[in-house]
Amino acid sequence: MLNISKEVRDIKRFKEILTVLFEEGFDFIIEKIRLKHKIPLTKRLKARVEKKKNYSIEKRLRLTLERLGPTFIKFGQVLSVRPDLAPKSYIKELEDLQDNVPPFAFSLVKEQIKKELGKDINQIFSKFEEKPIASASISQVHKAILKNGISVAVKVQRPDVKKIMETDIEVMHYVAYLLEKRIPKIRKFSPVKIIEEFAAWTEKELDFTKEAMNAKRFARNFSGDKTIRIPKIYDEFTTNKILVMEFIDGTSLHNLTKIKDNKNNRGNKRKINLVIEHGFNALLTQVFIHGFFHADPHPGNIIVTKDNKIAFVDFGIVGYFDEELKAKSIELFYGIIQNDAGKVADALVELSGNEIEDISGLKQEITSLLEPLQNSEISKVKISHVLEEVLDVSLNYAIRIPAPFVLFGKTVITLEGIALEYDPEFTIVESSKLFIKKFMRQRYNPANMLANFIKNIARFKKFADELPEQASRALKKIEKGNLKIDIEDTDIKKLSSEIDKSSNRIAYSMLIAALLIVAALTMNFGKPFIFNLPLISFLSFLIAAVLSFILIISIIREREVIK
Repeated sequence: MLNISKEVRDIKRFKEILTVLFEEGFDFIIEKIRLKHKIPLTKRLKARVEKKKNYSIEKRLRLTLERLGPTFIKFGQVLSVRPDLAPKSYIKELEDLQDNVPPFAFSLVKEQIKKELGKDINQIFSKFEEKPIASASISQVHKAILKNGISVAVKVQRPDVKKIMETDIEVMHYVAYLLEKRIPKIRKFSPVKIIEEFAAWTEKELDFTKEAMNAKRFARNFSGDKTIRIPKIYDEFTTNKILVMEFIDGTSLHNLTKIKDNKNNRGNKRKINLVIEHGFNALLTQVFIHGFFHADPHPGNIIVTKDNKIAFVDFGIVGYFDEELKAKSIELFYGIIQNDAGKVADALVELSGNEIEDISGLKQEITSLLEPLQNSEISKVKISHVLEEVLDVSLNYAIRIPAPFVLFGKTVITLEGIALEYDPEFTIVESSKLFIKKFMRQRYNPANMLANFIKNIARFKKFADELPEQASRALKKIEKGNLKIDIEDTDIKKLSSEIDKSSNRIAYSMLIAALLIVAALTMNFGKPFIFNLPLISFLSFLIAAVLSFILIISIIREREVIK
């Protein structure tokens, strides 16, 4: 018997959440996780008497989340950008999720600022608009002017929102545990892991200093780009609960239709095309060059300035791409573009790192998915649509795609949708070619290849050094079981010595190969130094020759010892 009081501290809130779920038509879930007795009898009788609204289950879920308040609204919004965690029909409904959270009183705003910054609001700002320009589940934003005359946006966290969200997440975690334990069909979606990811995500969003750090990193990354503008952060007025940044004056993508429909402005079409081009260039640069990207690019978070620059705001949700994830993502996109179901399936499996039992079934589904593209021009392919379908298929096969890739996929889907609304001829394939080529050049240039070789040599050397000890441990474990194996200590030492020799040879061989590749690739770069070769090419050949000589001598000597 599970002890609820140990898992959930706020029993009253726990019952409130269960009651709302029951009233909104999710009584079947309450019954399956055996918590119906926790709902007051009067509420149960009332729900039976009242006629249920004839809404789809997806809509009922959205209404339930809105009714349950800020934590659940934020959870729904997170799910709406994670097509790997929920079916497409639910995602579409959750995209319409509204905060519906009224702004909190200005008196509380002043209290929060005084508490966090240690000064009254009028000591910091010469002007502060009482009415917020934006209000959401975690915070609200006010426009203000600093004492030095600079216009800023001030983000103020809702009082006690952290405590409220922690309480709600505790309940969500317990319910997720029961769902996983008592409903086998839901188990494959890993509800507990989803809630744990949400908890980690929320913790980051509740700390505004992390958002400030993200914004500053974006500013550094785009410091030389004249098409992108990132608002300046004012550290002296920023804490965990207050964030002050430069106010960007411009038109949000929400209002871009006004520009589009204004027939008096001859430059409208050109401006929209520039905005779209800059937006996609910025996204691809973030992902494939910086490895750090804005993962919440809804129209309200992107502003178009008067000089056609793209300004990003709200840096609470970001994604990270390492070199390995970049390469695997490129493979997946190549597979889609080349209409190669096998390559797409392999890329999905590589991305997830999971073993897929029915790999042939996965390939068949992807083949069916890609079939309509066979007679289409690649330049007209809607990558966002195909990507949505691919993520949907991966969900059916319980393939857990890394969150950063899913965030990137959702970002592509969002931006391509915005682009097509204003320019029906837009194609992401053409826009991405330049960056894919740039990424490939960067990945396979001699310096990076040499660095990767050296990195892999170090990894292999570490593996080889640790292998004897690991083998010894494994053998001891076998010894304790039914199968008994006696091995002399000298055998282990001999094995260790042989592995050490082999690892050294492989390390030498890989380094020689790397040097020869660098030498070959740099033969036509730079001025001739000796033997009509540039300095770097000559040195690479020379070092490779010396290492080869050392390797051959060591092999010959070892053979003589054996004889």
